[in-house]
Amino acid sequence: MDVDSLIENIADIESRTFSDAWSVESITDSIEQDYIVLLVAFWLDGDIRIKTVVGGPDYDKVNDTHIAIDRENYVDEEDYIFAGYLMANVIIDESELLRIAVSSEMQRKGIGRALMEEYFEYIRPNCVRSILEVRQSNIKARRLYEVLGYTNISIRKEYYNAPVEDAIIYECKLAVSE
Repeated sequence: MDVDSLIENIADIESRTFSDAWSVESITDSIEQDYIVLLVAFWLDGDIRIKTVVGGPDYDKVNDTHIAIDRENYVDEEDYIFAGYLMANVIIDESELLRIAVSSEMQRKGIGRALMEEYFEYIRPNCVRSILEVRQSNIKARRLYEVLGYTNISIRKEYYNAPVEDAIIYECKLAVSE
């Protein structure tokens, strides 16, 4: 799948998931920044594959394929279904998780967790912490973040619109690999 198709799939999930969905143009503009990393997840019969797209002028080159769960038999990659994505920025020694979403049909299959684990693998060599914000009412996401080591460090009152809601700010401190 080329990057333009990935962006279209991301925009589709955005529009079905978030009241403040990013447009195709916003997603493209973000990926063009050289401090952005985009992880995309694909699913086929219990097999999760995650691809990494590093932002910048060459963002149209899809890089590594990481297999979160191995299959014993070869399957053509085109048979996989786009399942979700994670977008983050990485600036010097910190990362901020900007977006993560899994299509409604693919939820409760471990895809969100696989994306988060791959995100940690990607940032761990250079980052000392990861931060994120999440709607106060998004209990499923908050539980996942807490299980993965994030702690609540602050609240931004009435941060979100449609509906107006507080944002919970989370931080995960990371030990930099040597």
